[in-house]
Amino acid sequence: MGAWGIGTFDDDTALDFLEGELIPRPDPRAVMRRAFEDALSAEYVDYLAGQSVLVSAAVIEAVLVRKPLTLRENEKWTQWRVAIGTLDFSSLKAIGERACLRVCAEGSELFELWSENEELFPDWKQGIESLAESLASTRPL
Repeated sequence: MGAWGIGTFDDDTALDFLEGELIPRPDPRAVMRRAFEDALSAEYVDYLAGQSVLVSAAVIEAVLVRKPLTLRENEKWTQWRVAIGTLDFSSLKAIGERACLRVCAEGSELFELWSENEELFPDWKQGIESLAESLASTRPL
């Protein structure tokens, strides 16, 4: 059974997207934009698409505020995050914000799955809304 938790990087699918789709690229912005656009244009946002949005948004936030992706960030992730820190993510902030809000609303598999857990759902949803708000308000250092 895979790992699953309320943090963006507490999910095996999220980690697979980070390790397999983003970290191998010296410039992941096209993949991130595609993840955001796919979620916003989808009638229903499936699990993988939702995780792709959340990971992409969390990476952008981490780069903009120069913080680790997670407390468990490893050396490979740190080197990559620092290397992409010179890229301009400003064009992805607004679309990333909207995509995050799409993932934590009806019509999203993640929303449906988390809403079944009455105890953790409010924390999960608040975390995604905070991520969206952070993208909207964060300016590069």
